[in-house]
Amino acid sequence: MPYDVARSATPGKLPDPKRYRDGRQLFRTIGLVYEDAAQGLKRLHVTDLGNAVRRWRPVINASNAPVLGRHAAQALAACQLRNPTREGVGYDSTVTVFPFAFIWRAMIALEGNISSDELNRAILKVQNEDDLEDAIKRIRRFRIDNDLTALGDETVSEQAKNDRLLVWMAWASFGWTLIQDKRSAGGVYSIAPNSKRVVADAAAIRHRHREFISEKEYVEYLSTCAGLPEDLR
Repeated sequence: MPYDVARSATPGKLPDPKRYRDGRQLFRTIGLVYEDAAQGLKRLHVTDLGNAVRRWRPVINASNAPVLGRHAAQALAACQLRNPTREGVGYDSTVTVFPFAFIWRAMIALEGNISSDELNRAILKVQNEDDLEDAIKRIRRFRIDNDLTALGDETVSEQAKNDRLLVWMAWASFGWTLIQDKRSAGGVYSIAPNSKRVVADAAAIRHRHREFISEKEYVEYLSTCAGLPEDLR
């Protein structure tokens, strides 16, 4: 899942460490690495899931991608929007969102696909399970009436909104393994045909929203949720 330099605010430069799509932040978000301070030094630790991705990356192909994809999906299903990482600490204590699981559940309920408008105006607004159900209902109405106002206002309205939405979907798809990129799938995000069972199984997992005391505890928890057998670690 390489950083797309073409989308950088300063094309040709290295990724801006302040941007959420910076590689280190991406890998932390999906349970691959975490930073741990010891004796005044910050050290980067790679989880079991991170090591599995590193070992499989050179040999991954269309036929074996679902093997690693299944374990990655199980970890992604446990990801919480509110968490002890630098990106997750600012959310209100009432927010109980599992962002990737919520996106999958919405897509499954909506014939396996979702558009950028539906994501931006409905799904990204949810703060809990009840909100998700309401968002899905609004999207269904929109698809019948074709009235964009039924979805509500945009969550992300800046000029680079498509860029930000694309990043979230790239994460939810584990680098376009689980979900097809809209740029090659008719303008909407669709669950990949060979990943429908994987996504359905992961989306069906109902995790309890937890309070974690540290980034290490949280990211290691995500890696554990992947359920990796010894031969994949």
